[in-house]
Amino acid sequence: MKLYNDDCLIALKEIPDESIDCVVTDCPYHIISGGCTTGAYGNPSGILNHDYKKREYEKREDGIEYLKGTKHQTLHGVLHDSITYTRQGKLFKYNDIKFEDWLPEIYRVLKQNTHCYIMINPRNLAELQTKAEKVGFKFQQILIWVKNNSTPNRYYLNSYEMILMLRKGKAKNINHMGTKNILQINNIIGNKKHPTEKPVELMEILIDNSTGGGQVVLDPFMGAGSTGIACKNLGRDFVGMEIDEKYFKIAEERIYNKDSKQEKLDFSDLD
Repeated sequence: MKLYNDDCLIALKEIPDESIDCVVTDCPYHIISGGCTTGAYGNPSGILNHDYKKREYEKREDGIEYLKGTKHQTLHGVLHDSITYTRQGKLFKYNDIKFEDWLPEIYRVLKQNTHCYIMINPRNLAELQTKAEKVGFKFQQILIWVKNNSTPNRYYLNSYEMILMLRKGKAKNINHMGTKNILQINNIIGNKKHPTEKPVELMEILIDNSTGGGQVVLDPFMGAGSTGIACKNLGRDFVGMEIDEKYFKIAEERIYNKDSKQEKLDFSDLD
């Protein structure tokens, strides 16, 4: 196991070419378009309001405001308040990153004839797929995660999320070829350690189908570490990256818990 509390664009440079057996990630993307709903005092409602209230900033010696308690300023040196970010369709301050920024690096580090799973919403699916294919990925499948809870919407309630399955190189069968592309796994309700935390069981299905024991799975946006826990449960090695120190510490604690005896991954073993 190897965990990075850093911008994935920096951390990925440490990963050797074609050393990763699978990518499973829930990447940053725009969640809305053309504004958002705010509460009575102009603050974002629901989980966005929760995130807004908890964020504090401090101005340091360089004169720049930083998220309090972290070593990071906002990505690319631009800081906005949570309301601004929410109205721009962003859930976190660190998701200024674009698909074209990290997709080439993901492609580089993946071995030939491997799979890549990326969580995405319908609004951003076309852009993600187009830019993934531009760097060399091939479309393999769309999976639907039926999460058995609904997200409020002005049109139809959203009760699912999409997973874009890509491949690098030649097509490779999944390990359990009877698996349906509709995955019904209950979402985490009321006790999330990260606003977009995904069930470990969901990640286990993807990892179990596309890797074997001891192979290496990468999540460049690991959040609270669900992908890492799934890898640990299945006997896979894991490389995780998370820029937000708060969530990195949560992921680190969950993956390297008191009962864990797993050693950290040495990339010299992957050459």
